[in-house]
Amino acid sequence: KCAFKCSYAVVNDEGVDVVKDPITDPGKKSKKGKLTLELTEGTWTTVAEGQGRPELDQLVEVFRDGRLLVDIGFEAIRTKASL
Repeated sequence: KCAFKCSYAVVNDEGVDVVKDPITDPGKKSKKGKLTLELTEGTWTTVAEGQGRPELDQLVEVFRDGRLLVDIGFEAIRTKASL
């Protein structure tokens, strides 16, 4: 299985928050806006709606406009996953 998530988009040079909020399952509501994934004192936290601190963000842009920006090998991913 593979899933790509979208929480923020730029349309006609304007930022737009994207959110999924299915009426049949409120538990599946997604986070919206620009996200950061922050590691502070051993605790991972996702901060939504552009409220995060960019200097703590662990997310890396991998794709842009259909282009692969970072080619990470499987072994490197496995190593990071063991953190």
